Order: sequence, then structure tokens, then C-alpha cells
Amino acid sequence: MALSYEDVYGVQDTKKINTAEDVGFFESALAGVATGLWNIPKGFVSLGAEIYDLVGDTDTAKSVEQWFDDVNPFDDEAEARTIGRVTQAISQIAPVAVGGALLGARAGKAAARGLAKKAIDLRSAELGVKGVERVKALSDLSIAQKLTRKAVAAKRAGKYFSLTNAGRKIMGPVSGGVIGGGIGEAIVTDEDIGTFADIARGTSLEPFAITMLDRETKEGRDEAFRRLKNRLKFGTEGALFNLALLGAGKGVQKIRTPDVKGVDEYVSGPVGKFFQKVRLGLSPQRGGTRQTLELVQQSKDAIKSLELGTLKGIEQLDTHTKELVPLMDDLYRKGFISDKKGFSETDFLNEIKSIMDTKVDPTFIGPKTETTELGSALLPNKQAKAALGRIKASKNIQQSISELPTVQKRIQDIDEQLKSFNDLSKTGDSQDALSATLGREPLIKERAQLNRRFKEIQELIKDGRTLKKNVFKYDDYVVSGQLKQLLDNAKKAGYKNTEDLKQTIINTRLSIDNVSSLLMQTGKLGKEDFDTFAQGLGNYFTEEYKRFTKLPLFAKYKVTNEVRQAAFESLKADKLKAWQLDPANSFKGKIVEPTKDQLKRIDDVIDEQITNYIKKESLDEANVLDKNFVNGVEEATGKKATKEEIKAVSLSPSILEEKVAAPWQKILLGEIKDPRYTFHATVSKQAHLLYGLKYMDEINRSLSVGPNQKIFTAEELVKKFGKEQGESLMSDPNKFRLVEPSAGKLSGMSPLEGKYIRAPEYDAIFDTSSNWLNNGNVGSMYRYMLLTPKAMAQVSKTILSPVTHVRNFMSATLFALANGAILPNISDISTLAPKVLGGKGVIGEARDLTAKRIFGTITDAERTAYRRLKGLGVVGTQPEALETIALTRDIQQGATGAKAFDKLSKLPAGVKKAYQKAQESYIAEDDFWKIVTFNLEKNRYQNILGKIGVTKENYKEILNGDSKVGKFLKRKVARPDFVNESFEGFVDELSANIVRNQVPNYEYIGATAKALRQSPFGNFIAFPLEILRTGNNIITQSIDEITSGIPELRALGLRRLFSFGTTVGGIPIVATEVFKAKNDVSTEEMNALKRFVPEWSKNSTLIPVGRDEKGYLKYIDYSYSNAYDFLIRPYMSVQNALSQSDGTNESLKQALAGGMTEGAKELLEPFASESIFAEALIDSTIRRGIGRDGKEVWSPSDDTMVKIAKGMVHVGGALTPGSLSQLRRFSESVTGKTGTYGDLYDETDELFGLFGYRTINSNPERSLNFMVTKFTNSLREDNSLFVREVLKGGRVTPKDFLSAYKYSQARRYQSLKDMYKNIEAARTLGVSENTIRTKVKRKGLKKEVFKDLMNGVFTPIRPNAFVIKRTSQINRDLNEKEKVDIPNPYIETLPQINELINNNRRKSLLDENIDFIETPESTEAIINEPVMPQASLTTAPINPSLINTKPADISPQSGLTESEEALLSNPLDKLIRQRQRNKTV
Repeated sequence: MALSYEDVYGVQDTKKINTAEDVGFFESALAGVATGLWNIPKGFVSLGAEIYDLVGDTDTAKSVEQWFDDVNPFDDEAEARTIGRVTQAISQIAPVAVGGALLGARAGKAAARGLAKKAIDLRSAELGVKGVERVKALSDLSIAQKLTRKAVAAKRAGKYFSLTNAGRKIMGPVSGGVIGGGIGEAIVTDEDIGTFADIARGTSLEPFAITMLDRETKEGRDEAFRRLKNRLKFGTEGALFNLALLGAGKGVQKIRTPDVKGVDEYVSGPVGKFFQKVRLGLSPQRGGTRQTLELVQQSKDAIKSLELGTLKGIEQLDTHTKELVPLMDDLYRKGFISDKKGFSETDFLNEIKSIMDTKVDPTFIGPKTETTELGSALLPNKQAKAALGRIKASKNIQQSISELPTVQKRIQDIDEQLKSFNDLSKTGDSQDALSATLGREPLIKERAQLNRRFKEIQELIKDGRTLKKNVFKYDDYVVSGQLKQLLDNAKKAGYKNTEDLKQTIINTRLSIDNVSSLLMQTGKLGKEDFDTFAQGLGNYFTEEYKRFTKLPLFAKYKVTNEVRQAAFESLKADKLKAWQLDPANSFKGKIVEPTKDQLKRIDDVIDEQITNYIKKESLDEANVLDKNFVNGVEEATGKKATKEEIKAVSLSPSILEEKVAAPWQKILLGEIKDPRYTFHATVSKQAHLLYGLKYMDEINRSLSVGPNQKIFTAEELVKKFGKEQGESLMSDPNKFRLVEPSAGKLSGMSPLEGKYIRAPEYDAIFDTSSNWLNNGNVGSMYRYMLLTPKAMAQVSKTILSPVTHVRNFMSATLFALANGAILPNISDISTLAPKVLGGKGVIGEARDLTAKRIFGTITDAERTAYRRLKGLGVVGTQPEALETIALTRDIQQGATGAKAFDKLSKLPAGVKKAYQKAQESYIAEDDFWKIVTFNLEKNRYQNILGKIGVTKENYKEILNGDSKVGKFLKRKVARPDFVNESFEGFVDELSANIVRNQVPNYEYIGATAKALRQSPFGNFIAFPLEILRTGNNIITQSIDEITSGIPELRALGLRRLFSFGTTVGGIPIVATEVFKAKNDVSTEEMNALKRFVPEWSKNSTLIPVGRDEKGYLKYIDYSYSNAYDFLIRPYMSVQNALSQSDGTNESLKQALAGGMTEGAKELLEPFASESIFAEALIDSTIRRGIGRDGKEVWSPSDDTMVKIAKGMVHVGGALTPGSLSQLRRFSESVTGKTGTYGDLYDETDELFGLFGYRTINSNPERSLNFMVTKFTNSLREDNSLFVREVLKGGRVTPKDFLSAYKYSQARRYQSLKDMYKNIEAARTLGVSENTIRTKVKRKGLKKEVFKDLMNGVFTPIRPNAFVIKRTSQINRDLNEKEKVDIPNPYIETLPQINELINNNRRKSLLDENIDFIETPESTEAIINEPVMPQASLTTAPINPSLINTKPADISPQSGLTESEEALLSNPLDKLIRQRQRNKTV
């Protein structure tokens, strides 16, 4: 158990401690409020008294403050706890500061108004406008334009500045409020509260801390001046702090709630642009509109959903292949089918592909006759024609919808023209009136026609005329002759699943045709391409080559010797056939066979042709990756497009390109005939083009018109901004970017071609980025030396760590709790309850959609549901796993990257499959709770919508209306495809939008985080950024619901806000307090514990769970498993700093500043700290075997090879799964074995550790060993600060000598103070006094220092004999070299050093501050000393015989040496030197 105060200090000293323990938390807080309010009048009265003292040289202020303190009955209770000191400071400062700010804001506003009026008068006078006309003139456009032109001209000429304009810009409500708040704070100045600059006291920064309070009390007028000066410092810092808060608040607000309309331009300067892009990159919008973000995410999720849909067909084909091929092989070998001996997997897959891409009539859809003969197609002509009619009808609708921006713009143009004609008709001229009438008539007619067309298009959009997703049905297809033969043979072989095989083949064909129909409906395909797709219905399959295919991780295509030889044979056969067909090679009608030499030349030509083709990487197919197909990237960036830019949502023409590779080329390229792969590749390519076209069209429709127009034609820019400015904007890449027209098949498909887009919007639309890792050798070296190990470390600590999987699943529960589940209503409980109990069973549904998918037992219905959720952006977005995958892709980019990962392709198939499953599991653990949250939100909003009268019949009308319900709901949906689809789609989108924005989602991290991912700093950067974003969004969503004006939503918002607060702050606090009470742990013990935990746990939420056999605390670091810990960690840093300052005279703001600094470090830790691998590498190299936490990697006494070996083990440890140590401890706890340090692990404690809640033994005795080592090292370093400075070999003035001594002793005081706090904490935790003394008493620690430390006192030490002798020798050597006689700086400063020692003798390390301020008399000589020339000198070793060398002769008349007589020409300098010598004597 912990030692009591009586055990350590005796009974007589317990009163002070008991007072603190007896005062409760809330009692101290309320006492602090009362004391703070009481101190407000005290501040006003004492201010008057100080002014009186300044005039009259009295000490009235002291007695006034003493009276207020004596009368205040709450002072002791307020001081007893940190919370009391905090509430006192707030209640004392806030009311007066706020009042002063309000008054200052009013004054500033009035001053700004007066200055603005004066500026208007000056400008009006320049234009000759007077009186009432001045006001009218300023509202007149022409006058305003004149003012603007004049101002711009003056600014260009450098004459625009005036005091009036300067004052108008500076003065205003904000500046007035800041100044007023500072004055208010100055009035209630409290030295116990202090200033933030107090943190610099005793450091090298102290001379620069201009607002650090002067704490040296004086008398009379001097004391009054000191107090008033402190008020000025306090108020000045308060004003600056308030100004910083305002600036930070605006910056945080911009990051927290980026403008949904985006930004219009980048700043021009490179530095400003860099910081702007960093700020914009913290938001997923990247400076673009919110609509652009959601449209691009909608497209990406739709593509992934379609790709997921192919998995079922692939899995079924794979199953049939494995089951049927052995049976068919046996049948063929027995000769029951043909003479061919054997039937391989390749034979079967080639036959499947042939069935699905066979077509008899190449001129139109389907065969001429619906026969079942071999070669007939699966899709008959009749069904194809009917489907084509539906496709064309839908295409016409989409083309009509695409007209909307053009119609809107033409209406705007006509309205402007009509306005001009109206103005013309008012001139009074009959000719003008006639012209106006004649001009208006055709425009009015056209306007009416356009208006009708506009309404028609609006109706189409309103009715949700989206693309028809299932044009083709299963019944549209028939069994072709080739398929019938395959099925018959399968039946002969004894295969029982022939019906399922037939369905699989037809469904695969059906899927491709339906995606083709979607592309055809867009209306973007030209007639030629539309007809090509029409002909491909029923038989289209893209040709795929391994050479150009993005193969999965651990795989890379190689042209092997076998492949090359096969290509050689194919090309040789062609050459020989060409030889035979050449008339020159025939004689009398007979072919002349080539000679051996001719055959040799043919072989050589073939070899050369193949080699050249491989080097060129196939010119016929290379256009698929042609960077020119990316819209405007090269124009925008001024350099070649990167692969990252090519992968952006731009249009890819590969499915439109005809593959013209010769047979031998196809062999070299690795033509993929496997229908399992080509099925997926075909759908994927179709999906990318389909949603790329759709995305571009929706972007153009939404951003080409309206008040937030971002997309302009060149003509529109000139019309809007004028010719000169418009042309300037078009040529400025910070303002606008041109979308270059596409080449080849893409030409004319994108509505953005040839248009100018505002630069930030352009970057958001095309997701432009630069992957510097692909550029040059430096990038490659960096990739493999740092990024590859970083990725491996992140993989090992997450995906490959079983314990982390458990923690990942457990911590994700907090996301559901934070969104309202922690306070469920009846409806929530019903949603979560199993179906057997009458609930909806969403827990079971989430389990089925995740676990079954991992184990391959998912049903068709569940697969469809998962695809739906993928399309909504709900699943598959786990931040840590996807960041690791993305980092892996970064490394894999480029040829060298592929080579590195090619080595991993040799891993056994089982290993690769296990890794894939582990990766999928990590994502599924996150998906589980996202599915639960989605269903909870869906259930909530379905109930609310029903109660407020929103139904499937009227929901679109309400969304398009102006009611408060409609406005709220419209803000809460972002993906129009689902909203327009149906009422259920609308509710799905409403719920999915909450999940996407309120549960961490990798797809929504900004460009800055993606850039940091490639840095050597930070681990899993995406996750903390997403915690910040989603945490903020939960609060925003709650406030929106509360303030919606809809009672049902208000109730949901209140429940959500309470749940978030409880999850983030309540659970950690309640858990800590409950376990403190359960295990009889005091607050003092918890504060002491935080001095003994590892560095990463000092600001964590520590839950005490018991004590070990010695009575030492055992605890759980709850922060390890708390997903929201990142949000509260800065607060915990401040709280810990304040709690650690209890019982000292350290000012409140000094403690607060330290805490805020620590909090800022915690906030930046995930982004600025070394990555896991980089830290281990730096520990073993730069830090020379010392870890960041102070632990040694190796012993200094180890041999070099042993150090290298231990360093390699340490670095290797960063790449091992994090679960190994936990599993090892659990194993040792079960078997009863002891650990590395002889610890015996508890089985129950280690079992909880497997779930992320490991019990840790504090073991303060062991920690004390590290603390003492660090302390003794600090003392040596503190002493060296003085020694290095004064013994550097050059001239050291007395002032420098004293300054170095003071700084060294100030640091020594801090080291002793910190160590004494550790000793006090050890006592609090129950470490015996004898154990503490044994561990602290180290060799090299002087007895008097040890004694003072154990008693908690400090006394400065004198410079040692070595320093004194060495200083004397250096000074003497320099004097001889310079031919001067300058006194020894030690002798000169000895009186001041003695005074400092006497003033600070036995100062308490807890209750007192050191006093290093000398009296004026003691510093006068040093301040006025002459500055002598300095010379560096490397001195010889000290000769003891020189130490007492006789000083230079001093003249009895002048009291100076000959050198001093010569150098000191000023009589005042001579007088000063005489006084110095007299004092020394």
C-alpha cells in the first residue's frame, strides 16, 4: 500500500495535506468561482491603490490586497485543487475581459465608421461630387467604377497609401475588442495566475520573454511601478493571446467547416500557395465544392460496386472448373468424346470464353436464324432488338437532360438582351423604340420555347430519369449450340451441376451486356461507337494482355523463355507461309523451299523483330496507357502526367480501342483467355468509362451555371470580366485551367473539353497529384530505404497482428455508440435485437455480410446487399488498412517497384491467400459496425420521416420545396443517383451520408494526408485525421438536428450530442473514477503514477485495476483501445500539467502553457513523429543506441559487433507483428514461466490483453532506476553548460561568466526539482524510503547534493577548482598574447556568485522559486565593464606553478596598471576600474 504522509514526515505536518484531501472536486470548483468574482473588485481597488503608491511612494496596495484576501472565506478551498485554481482564473478574468472586449468592439466600430466616412469624403472630393449627390453617386455604378479605376491606378503608382486608409484597415470591431479585452485583463491581473511567458523563467529564452512577470517584491514607489508594469505585461499578453485565439479560431473554422462552394483561386506567391494547399488538403474537398467531392466518390463507389458484382460469377466459374475438369479429362482420355487425349483447365476456360463471345452474323445483333447449331450466339436477334429500342429511348432522355446548362445559359443571354432593349425603348427616341420592339419579338418567342424546354428537362430530372440498370433479363438468353454441346458432354462425364453451369455462363454474359447498355444510354457515344457496342451485345469481351494489366500484389508479368519461343514459332510459321505465297519463291508452279542460310536469316530477323517489339512494349497496345488521353493534366501541371493522375476519374478509352496485335504479339503480351479474368476486366473497363462520362456530365451540369459557376467558356470569361481581365485569367494557372480537348475515341465525349475551370475546382475534379517517388533515382532510393520498411512495419502491426484485429473490432464499437447508440430508445433496441426476439437483427445482418464474405459462404441476397452498401460508400473504407494498401501501391509504382514486389510473388500460394484474408478481415471488422450504424440511422430516419409526413409519394416534392423539412433533408443528401432512384434509395442515402461523414472513412482524407503518407514521419496518418473530421461532423450533425425546428429531429440531435460527449469524455472519466473507488486509489496516487508510466502513456486515460503483491498499482491504458483518444489527448496534457503543478508557486498560466505545449505535441504526434521503422532505425544510428523513451538498445560497454547485432534486432523488431509480445506473455502466464525481468505474469491480466485491454504493473522501483540514470546525466549536462562556455578558450567577460553560471544553475535547479517530484511520487506510490535512498544514491552524486535532494532543497554550487584554475590560466595566456592586463572573470564575478548562493541557499524544490536577480550595487561593475578585444587561443595544459603568478605592478597614484593606463583613455572608465579593484581587495 501507499505510504501515508505521517509515515514520511511525521504527524505534525499533516494539516496541509488533509486540507487538500478533504476538499471535494465540486466544492473546490465553486470556491474558485466565488474567489474569482471576489477578486474582480479587488483588482479595481488595488489598481487605484497602486497609482496612489506610485505618486506618494507608499505601500497602500499591499494592505488593500491583504484585506481582500483576509475577508475572502473561499480562498483555501479554491487553492486546494487544480479545478479550483482553474475556475478562479476563469471567473476572475472572463467577465472583465469580455466586458472590455464588448466596449472595445463598439469603440473600434465607431472609429472605423468615422475613418471610412472620411475616406469617402476624400474620394468624393477628388471626383467633384458634393452634398446629397455624394451618397447617390456612390451608389451609381459608373461612379463606383471611376472610384475603382482611380484606386487601382493610384495603387499601381504607389500613391494609394494614406493614414486614413491605413487606420480604416487596422481599426474595427475586432481590433477594438482585442484591445478592450487586454485592458480588462490588466485590471484584474493576478500574479498567482501569471503569464504564459513565465514558462521561460530559468531558461535561455528568459531574456526574450518580455511578458514574463517580475516577481521580485520591492517597497514604495518601486513596488507600485513593478505592479503596474506587471499589469501592462498581463494585459498585453492577454490581448495578443485573444488575437491569436481569433486567428486560430478562424483557421480551425475553415478547416472544420470548409466552404461547400469551394475556393475560387490559389494565392499567387509560392509560400502562400503552399500553405493554402496544405490547409485545403486537410479537407477532402481540396478547395473544390462539396458537390464535386460527393460526385467523384459516388462514381468511385459505383465502379467498385459493379466490380464486386463480378465476383460471384468468377467464384462460380472457379468452382465449376475445379469440379468439372477432372471428370471431363477422364472422359477425353477414354476417347468417348474425340481423339484428343486429355482435357485441361485451359481447354475448359477457352471453351467458356468462346461460348460467351461467339457471334454468327457480325453485321448486326444476334444470328440470322435462332438455331442451336454450333456457333450460334446466346442472345437471339429478337430480344436484342427489343433491348436496343429501350436503350435508344433512355439515350434520348439522357441527351435531353444534358441540354440543361445550354438552355439555362441561352435563357440568361436572352434576358440580358431583353433588358437592353427595354432600356433602349425608354430613351424617348421613336427610332430606338421601334428597334427595341423589332428586336424583342423574336427573343420573346425563343424565350418561350426555351422555357418550355427547360420545364420538360426539369420534369425529367424531377422524375428521376436515371439510366436503366437491367435492360437485359435472364430469359432474354438461350442455350447456344456450343453451350449445349458442353452441357451434354458434362452430363456424360457425370457432372450433376450442369443447370448451375448454364446459369453461370448466361449470367456472366448478361452482366457484361447490361453494363454495355448503360454506356449506350449515356448519349455520349458517337454513332460509330454506339453501333459498335450494339454489335457487341451478346458477344463482347475485351482483349486483355498481362503486359498491360495491373496485376495484384505479389505478381508481375514476365516474358519467359517459353513465351518467347512460342511467339518465335508463331511468327516463323507466318514468315514461312508468306514465303510460300510469294511468287518469287516458286519455279514452274512448285514452291522452292528456303535453304539453310535463308532459314538462318529468317530466324535472325524474327529474333531481332521480337527483341525490338519487347523493348518498345507493343506500340499497338501502348495507346491504352497513352498519357494524352487524360484530360488536361499535362496542361495543368506543366509536365507529363503521372500514373496517379491517369488513375483519376478521367476518361479511359481502352474499351473503345480495337486491338490489332498479331498472333505472335498476343503471345508475347500474354493474352489472357481465362474468362474469369476477362469478365472482371471487361466490366471494370466499361464501368470506368461509364461513370467517367456520367461524372463529367453531372459536373458540367451543376457548375456551368448559377451563382457558384466554376466552369466557363472563353467567351463567357471575356463577357463576365472584360477582354483584358478575362484573357489574363485564362493565362493564370492559379486562377483558371483549360481542359484540353481529348484525342482519339474520347474526342467530344466530355462536356468539359475546351472549357476553363477555376484552378482549385480543376484539381478537385481531376484529382491531380504528383507522385515524386516515380521520378529519378532519388525517389527509388527513398522508396526502398524508408517507404518499404514503413509499409512493412504498418502491415505487421495491424493486418498481421491478431491482437490488433481484436482491438480494431472492439474499438470500432465506439463509432456506433458516439452516434447515439449509447443512449438507445425503444426503436434502436428493436433494430439491434435478434429476429428471434422480434427485432430486426441488424447485428446478425452485419455478421453475415462481413464474416460470411471472408469465409466464402455469403448468399446471393447478402452479396447484393453488400454491393448496395459499397455503392453507397458505407463499407470497404477502413482508414488504417487502406492507408497501408495505398502506401504499398506507392512503392510498387514504376519498373523498379514492380521488380521488388516480383520477388514476393515466389511466396507460397497459401501464404499469399492467408495475407489476403487477413487484410480483408481487418476491413470487415470495421465494416461490421458501419453496417450496424447505417441500419440504426436508417431505422431512425424512417420513423422520423413517417412522423413528419414524408412519404414515397411526396418526398421529391418536399426536397424541391422551400419548407424547413425539405431544406434540412436536401442538405443531408449528397448523391443524386440514389435520391432519384426511389424513396428507399433516398432513405439509404440519408443514412449512408451520415456513416460516410461520421465514421472514419479513408476515401475522405485530403491531399495533405496523402502526401504525409509518403513521408518518413507518422504512423497511420489517415486515422487521426478522420477522427478529427468525423468527430467534428457528429457535433455539426447534432447541432443541425437540434436547430432544425423539427421536434423529432431535435430529440435525435440531443441524443446524438449526449452520446458523443459520453463516448469521448464520459466513458474514460467514469471508468477511471469507478475503478479508483473500487481499488481505493487516491487522486494523488494517480498523479504520481503518471510520472512512472512510459512516455506515450503520460497523457493517456489510465484505469487502476488493482495492486500487485507489493502494493504497487496495476493499470490499463484505456487510450490504447479508445478510438476517440486523439480528441481528448490534448486536454489530458493540459490537465496533467495543471495537476502536476499543485502545491507549488508555479503560476497557473505557466503550468497551462506547459500543458498546451504538450497538448500541441500530442496533436502533432501522429504526423510529426518518426514512423515505426524510422524510429527504430534512428535509435540504432543517430541516437547511438538510446531509444526515444531513454531505454538502451545496447550497453555502452558492448563490443562493436554486439552493438551492431543488437541494433539489427531492434530494427527488425519494428517489422514483427505487435501481437507476438502479448502472445508470449500470455503463454508465460499459462505455463508459469517468468519474463525477461523475472516478472511472473497473471493469466487473467494477459487474457484481457488479447482483447486490447492489457493490465500493466507500474513497478515504480524499476522505473526509478531509469529516472536516476536520466537525472545524473542531466546534472552532468547542466554543469557542462557552464564549463563549455567559460573554458572554450577565448576571452570570457565577467558578464558572460556570470550569465553562464546562472543558466547552468537554473537548469540544475530544474533537474533537481524534476527528480524530487519523482521521489515524492515514488513515496506516494508506496516505495519505501530505504529503497528510494538506495536507488538514488549513485556513484558520482555528491553527498551534499544527495542530502539536499532527499530533503527537497536546493543550493547553488560554486565553480569547482578545475574551472577556477583553468579560467585563470586562459585569462593569463590571453593577457600575455594581447599585451593587456584584464582581470580574471571569475575573480570579478565572485561577489555576485556568492550573493546568488546566499540568496538561494536551501530553497525548497516544491514551494519556492530560485532568485537570480542581483542587487544594483552588485551588478554595477559588470554592467559598466569595458569591452576588450577578444582573441581565440588554444591553450596548453595548466601549469600549477603559474596559478599564483605575481600580478602586474599597480601605480600607487592612479590605482591602475600600465596597460590599463594605456587602454582606458576615458576618465570614467578609469574610475570604474579603480572601484572594481577596491571591491576585490
